[in-house]
Amino acid sequence: MPYAFVAPLALALLSVSVLPLLWDVWVSLQDLRTTNILRGAPFVGLGNYVKLFHDPLFYHSLRVSLYFVVGSILGQFMLGLLIALIFHRMPAVARWLRPVFILPWILSAIIVGYSWIWMYNYNFGLINLALRAVGLHPVRWLNDISMAIWALVIANVWRGTPFTMLFLEAALKNIPPELYEAAYVDGASGWQVFRHITFPMLRPAVAINLILVTMWTFNLFDTILVMTQGGPANATLTTAMYMYKIAFRYGLFGYGAAIALVMLAINGAMALLYVRTVGKAAVS
Repeated sequence: MPYAFVAPLALALLSVSVLPLLWDVWVSLQDLRTTNILRGAPFVGLGNYVKLFHDPLFYHSLRVSLYFVVGSILGQFMLGLLIALIFHRMPAVARWLRPVFILPWILSAIIVGYSWIWMYNYNFGLINLALRAVGLHPVRWLNDISMAIWALVIANVWRGTPFTMLFLEAALKNIPPELYEAAYVDGASGWQVFRHITFPMLRPAVAINLILVTMWTFNLFDTILVMTQGGPANATLTTAMYMYKIAFRYGLFGYGAAIALVMLAINGAMALLYVRTVGKAAVS
């Protein structure tokens, strides 16, 4: 009887996750493209993977993704933790400001992308108007090769920080207040309390949060598509964006499937790394 109750959910998960994954593996072993999708694609085995690991543009996309992921994670985690600590200590303030801080997370990635395009506009964007107001030169945020990736990082941090804030604020509420009382009675400073009580108790939540944020950021596609489409001069060509262009613009479905599976492996490796380092407390 228990298996009968579990069977519908198991079949649903099988149909929407396992089967597409197996299909993606099969497609990655073929030279499937728009020109042969109807008459059948030749089997190439690991040919797409060999081609991928000799593709300089793929390695370039990994470097761009590294900048984008690291910048986004640092910004979201530091700001989210800071706001969570403030809200935890000031519940009256949190009650009024929390809905405002959650707003970016509620918005869709497409809306966020177009909103930041307007704010980054060279002539009448809010950011450049503020720079002109203080006597600084305006910046071509999305058209400058050296600035475009950091413009995306800022937009992604703005949207993703509320999730980290809510996640860590909920974890802070689960820390027993007796620990703080005992620490302050023993003469511990605020930094010592944070270092030896707050952060160690947050480590399981931090591990889960970093895993989720890393995977979401590494796989982020829609905001980049709206804001830069990988330009200028491939300066914002992340691996997710490269996979989209290969598969759906150039019609190389087999090669795109190979990129998708490599991205899956990278996501799994990063999750394992976080669990083994930051999240030791969560698995011990």
